[in-house]
Amino acid sequence: MGSTVVDVTDADFEAKVVKATGPVLAVFRAEWSGPCKALDPVLVDVAREYANRLTVARLDIDNSPNTPPKYKVTAVPTLYVFKGGKIVATHIGPANKNNVAQLITPHL
Repeated sequence: MGSTVVDVTDADFEAKVVKATGPVLAVFRAEWSGPCKALDPVLVDVAREYANRLTVARLDIDNSPNTPPKYKVTAVPTLYVFKGGKIVATHIGPANKNNVAQLITPHL
């Protein structure tokens, strides 16, 4: 767990997100999406604020097209909280820092 946002791909999603030891906020995003771009600075803040308690991971659905269907991602941004290899919380669509905090806090 660190204080920065980790970019993940199809190749390392399982290792860095699903098999992580602590909770992970996994964000499925696309570079062309306005709501995704608006979420980027929020993710940086969250990664910094929750350092050592949460990993924030981003996956670009265009560069890594194999992982999103496995988790039934049909819209971006999709935010999942993974804990113990399972999805324990979900938020789909635009989000602000308060939305993200409410999503992750019960799982820290």
